[in-house]
Amino acid sequence: MEYDPYSYEIDEDPYPAYRWLRDEEPAYYNERLDFWALSRFDDCHQAFIDWKTFSSARGTVLELMDKDIGGPLIIFMDPPRQTRLRNLVSKVFTPRRIAELEPRIREIAVEHLDPLLGRGRCDIVKEFTAKLPMDVISSLLGIPKEDRDEVRGWSNDVLHRDPDSSELPQRAIDGMRDLFEYMDGFLASRRRRPQDDMMSHLIQAEVADEDGTLTRLSDLEIKSFINLLATAGNETVTKLLGTAYYWLWRLPEERKRLLADPRRIPGAVLETLRYDPPSQYQGRTTTREVELHGKTIPAGAKVLIINAASGRDERKYPDPDRFDVERRFDHHLNFGHGHHVCLGKNLALLESRIALEEFLKRFPEYAIPEDGFERMHSSNVRGFSGLELSYASGG
Repeated sequence: MEYDPYSYEIDEDPYPAYRWLRDEEPAYYNERLDFWALSRFDDCHQAFIDWKTFSSARGTVLELMDKDIGGPLIIFMDPPRQTRLRNLVSKVFTPRRIAELEPRIREIAVEHLDPLLGRGRCDIVKEFTAKLPMDVISSLLGIPKEDRDEVRGWSNDVLHRDPDSSELPQRAIDGMRDLFEYMDGFLASRRRRPQDDMMSHLIQAEVADEDGTLTRLSDLEIKSFINLLATAGNETVTKLLGTAYYWLWRLPEERKRLLADPRRIPGAVLETLRYDPPSQYQGRTTTREVELHGKTIPAGAKVLIINAASGRDERKYPDPDRFDVERRFDHHLNFGHGHHVCLGKNLALLESRIALEEFLKRFPEYAIPEDGFERMHSSNVRGFSGLELSYASGG
């Protein structure tokens, strides 16, 4: 068997392939595409922790490794460079600031959901889950409402991949160019007229280096962080929510448990992340030889840490192929781990909880027609680009 992250066929349901990897090839090598893959929980966990051996500096997405992607992304760095940038960004991305967003996030969710109530059918991805995270991020940054659809479109284009191809498609290249050009103008306007938004705070944030020198983010570093928010932060929450609605339709007993007690919703978000996460793997490059499961991974090898496979590992989780909204976690790996734990974790969990709460209030019963599925395709992001729901006209 070949594990190919560009295969649309595998992407329809990658979990049998992941089971085969865990059981038969836990240190898997794909000679044709020249990468290794780790799939067991303990191996993935250890690789995330050991950043000195499993380096992010050459990229974390297979087709982007060793390519000039147009800016210094924090996820494509190792300490100490990554630590400096993370410390600067963290000054304006604090848990307190994120928690204060709850009323605004709920307001945005309601603005999108209420108009769907009398319709009887909607595309919940195109009309809600694709809009909510980008509107939240845009609200944080200060991007005007009239520009948000265009910015969302560019961020979606950046992640698009053609079937069975490791080449970066022109659509993705054009999307990156357009996004950066827009951010150039937006950044310049905030330098001239600072406001109370994240973009202005990123411009003004400073942190002391080891020698005591105060340093700020460069324009390129700011634009690269905004690009990360607009692509990874937008797409992952969009796909997480669509996937949650899909599984809560397929498994109505689990949905009933949430309706009976909405306090279970945060657990349902975590279970969706374990069971069928939007981010399927994180790429790394080895800095030395690694002996694992009787094989030698050479220095300089591309390695995929398949966190989506680790979430179904029965060595870690009892009955891992069962979706259980009351499952208890010590932790899982779908926000990364160690130095590269996701900066947007708290925002993603907050958005997802609110989106599930407000959705289920309005649509406790719904169905997905046979022609209601449209899956997006990327080497490392999995989810729906369209998901049609039918429901009683009252909700």
